[in-house]
Amino acid sequence: MKLRVILVVLSFLSFLSVSIAGYVYFRSLENSAFREAEKDSALQAERIRNGVSSFLAENLKTAHALAGLREMRDVLAHPGESSLSRADRILDHFREALGADVCYLMNLDGTTVASSNRDAPDSFVGNNFAFRPYWKQAIRGIPATYMAQGVTSNVRGVYFSHPVYGDAGKPPVGVAVIKVSVARVEQEFPQTGDKIVLLADPKGIVFASNRKEWLYRSVQSLTQEDVEEVARSQQFGPGPWEWSGLSILDGGAARDGKGKEYRFYRLEVPSYAGWSVVYLRDLRAVSRRISDPLVRVAGPIILALCFLIGLSVFFLYRRASDDIVRRRAAEEALREAQEKLVRHSGELERQVKERTRRFTSILRHTPAVVYVKDREGRYAYVNPRFTELFGVRNAAVRGKTDFDVFPYEFAHAFRENDRAVLSGRTPLQVEETFPHGGDPRVYLSTRFPIYDEEKEATALCGISIDISGIKKAEDQLRRLSDGIIAGQEQERAAVARELHDEFGQVLTALGLDAAWLRDRLKENDPAASRQAQAMCGLIDKAIDEVRGIATRLRPGALDHLGLVDAVEWYLRDFEKRTKLRCDYRNDRVPRISDKVATAVYRITQESLTNVARHSGASRVDVFLRADDGALLLTVEDDGRGFDPDRLGESGGLGVIGMRERASLIGGTLSIGSRPGGGVRIDLNVPLDVAQGEPA
Repeated sequence: MKLRVILVVLSFLSFLSVSIAGYVYFRSLENSAFREAEKDSALQAERIRNGVSSFLAENLKTAHALAGLREMRDVLAHPGESSLSRADRILDHFREALGADVCYLMNLDGTTVASSNRDAPDSFVGNNFAFRPYWKQAIRGIPATYMAQGVTSNVRGVYFSHPVYGDAGKPPVGVAVIKVSVARVEQEFPQTGDKIVLLADPKGIVFASNRKEWLYRSVQSLTQEDVEEVARSQQFGPGPWEWSGLSILDGGAARDGKGKEYRFYRLEVPSYAGWSVVYLRDLRAVSRRISDPLVRVAGPIILALCFLIGLSVFFLYRRASDDIVRRRAAEEALREAQEKLVRHSGELERQVKERTRRFTSILRHTPAVVYVKDREGRYAYVNPRFTELFGVRNAAVRGKTDFDVFPYEFAHAFRENDRAVLSGRTPLQVEETFPHGGDPRVYLSTRFPIYDEEKEATALCGISIDISGIKKAEDQLRRLSDGIIAGQEQERAAVARELHDEFGQVLTALGLDAAWLRDRLKENDPAASRQAQAMCGLIDKAIDEVRGIATRLRPGALDHLGLVDAVEWYLRDFEKRTKLRCDYRNDRVPRISDKVATAVYRITQESLTNVARHSGASRVDVFLRADDGALLLTVEDDGRGFDPDRLGESGGLGVIGMRERASLIGGTLSIGSRPGGGVRIDLNVPLDVAQGEPA
């Protein structure tokens, strides 16, 4: 008994030492994570500030280019239908090339004389905006950048204004204005995670943010005088501009009205006095990034450690008792030798007992759960592992059924599996869930019938092995795959934005310069003018190619219009590129989450790519619908088909990737084909899963 106590105390001290070391290690990791988060946050804030500054500067250059065109001067100097028509065409061209909200021209009085939205319901041609600061500054000969909510459209935007000069050396005759949606600025902000980014004016009113609930709220509390001044300027609509509740603390920290603490950074935007980028990083989220993975990793390690300690205690105790066991074995052997001469039948009985003892020893020390039941499901035997896990000893459980031992839902499932073994007279291997305190565990159970002398299945034996760790590992791998695919989509979106915004703007500027050269050389050097015209065509083609690549990487329709329109856009583009006839139908498709929409779109994209590469088809039918509580996608072609038995031998069909995407969103993917009969791909996603996240 003393030996047992000593071993238990030593085990407890070992476990306590490991626990203290783990806690110290966790605190060290957490402090390191906070330091890394501070560095990363500072770099992110600087990058966003520089991106905003670059965006504002580049668009002001474009406004300069627009103001310098002859058509702008002509319509201001010689108003007329002909000059107005030419000016309108230039404004339309700039709006389409830049993806701007509107481009317009204002005269010396501040009245809009020409605009790219002249035919829209919210057209402001003829309206006077002389009260706007961007007009006042530009008419004095100073280019201006002004961020505000539109008076007519009520849409947030950045106004880039530049003076239009008639004759060199004389005052401006008008102002050219380009309004770009503030969404272009917000695209540079992180869209997910624990980061909040704000673009605030000198008074602290939030004009742009990656969180809609922060818009038009103030970072700091406004005085009544500040509120009246903002209302008079009409810069941010009618208000109110409520305080966000953010309190700036010492040491670069901040706390919102709900008590959540952030790391706080405020960086002034160069060349835009008073405007600043505010970057908030959730400190609790940083801590969770360390604690959550550590708990997931440390939990199994701690369990394994406890198991190893227990195993060590067992072997130490077993070794200490070897002498006793050997002495008992010697006494038993001596007794058997003495009785062998007089009682042969007794020897046979002892041999049977010895074999039974050995078999019982094996059952006692196996890590698996072993049990025997009769045809009615009553327990005849359970091993000590059964007792250890479920707290029911062999003597107490004998004669009872699963319904007497386990909750009904578990017992019913066990009984159905027992009946399948006894009626089918064949072994059965299934995964079963056993109750285990508050955390049910998964076991791999093997059942086989036991026959009597008449070859009748009168009982069954079951062996169950705990595979909960394996199932958790599979779940972790699935989450890892989900994270990898999500990261790929984010990278696609980032590359698409860079192509569209940066490279697209450079090509647009080149196109404008080439058009300017063409017009300047038309009379003096016709050949050079024609060459410049050819350059314009090549640049326009390059712009279309860049936009096409960016859209195929991450179509804007998927983010802004939803899955139905995104699939329709891709089919039209696919039909144009491959000359295959595409028939697209959709029926009652509800709003679904971004994750599911992206997966369905990628599966459609991969299916059509396989059709173009391998099928030799002339027609593809795509049907997207909601039916019987599920989102269904069908892609079917009339191509050459293939042998389904050889599907696993083909590495180029992308089937593994499609099935992985389907599995990650809780769906199933099936592929049917026959040689010469085309291919049909069906995706089924339960609607409660598809609508599980906000779209």
